[in-house]
Amino acid sequence: MTAVTSRVAGIAAGLLLSCAALAQTAGPGAVPLSPMPPMSPHGPGMMERGPGMGPGGPRGMGPHHGGAPFLRGLKLSEEQRDKIFAIEYAQMPEAREQRKAIEHARRDLHQMVASGQYDEARARSLTESLGRAVAREAQLRAQAGAKIMQVLTPEQRKQVGEREAQRVAELESGEGGPEPVPMM
Repeated sequence: MTAVTSRVAGIAAGLLLSCAALAQTAGPGAVPLSPMPPMSPHGPGMMERGPGMGPGGPRGMGPHHGGAPFLRGLKLSEEQRDKIFAIEYAQMPEAREQRKAIEHARRDLHQMVASGQYDEARARSLTESLGRAVAREAQLRAQAGAKIMQVLTPEQRKQVGEREAQRVAELESGEGGPEPVPMM
């Protein structure tokens, strides 16, 4: 009989704590409890990122101020944001396929090298697949960028052009940050 009593007491305590947490968020002016951060294989609280992933998702397609990174800091109208979203959304399926093809080719190439069973014909096939996918991804990005530029006002296009010129100048002068680390 005491085992049943302790179980009921445990359940009651759990319910009481659940109700207390719910009551905290139900009161006027209460701040909702924040959920636990997502777990990933990289450790607690770390957001998982794969190839081509950035803070907002796929590279160049995050929620930052309307989409493409070159739009940061521009004051976009709601109509402009909607048009930019439609441009990026239309390309998402094919862009995702290209990112997956890039990831698979790189992984397969790495596995072949790591296994010690290098095959020249297979390596050539994988690198050609990788090259086609990278080229198509760049083409999609350029198409989207050109369409997005048409949505901008002349003043906004001027701002983008000035920032791009500044970025290129910084890269050429060596102020653009650390050198990229070569793969393999």
